[in-house]
Amino acid sequence: MVSIEEAERMNLLGLLLQGFLSQQLAEPRLQKRARRLRGQFGVQVADMAVTLGFSPEGVVIRKGLVRPLRATVRGPMKEMIPLVTGGGFVVAVIAVLEGRVSISGNPFALLRLMPLLFASDKVRTLPAQGASS
Repeated sequence: MVSIEEAERMNLLGLLLQGFLSQQLAEPRLQKRARRLRGQFGVQVADMAVTLGFSPEGVVIRKGLVRPLRATVRGPMKEMIPLVTGGGFVVAVIAVLEGRVSISGNPFALLRLMPLLFASDKVRTLPAQGASS
């Protein structure tokens, strides 16, 4: 359901998001939500950017910001990683209000995307601090 356009040229952000979204969309509730999304959303972390394209067929990740975009999220790595590793909605709102993470475009469209980008209890991309193997 999640594919990468020109995988051999994809940046690290796109590769990480592909793995993360594939895990997220293994959950039927999130897969159903993703199938209802339409359009392209941009994600920029530091100097890496990708476009997440949603259609009934699945999600396609493209390198760079491919217009037209419904909405874009931008922020430094240290702010974005906690959002997708369990920070959740409240942490995201605080980061935006404090100006550490910026959004542009249609914020209502972005609200529909947010549940897919926040880690579910079953999915963690990074181990919690102090966790042992």
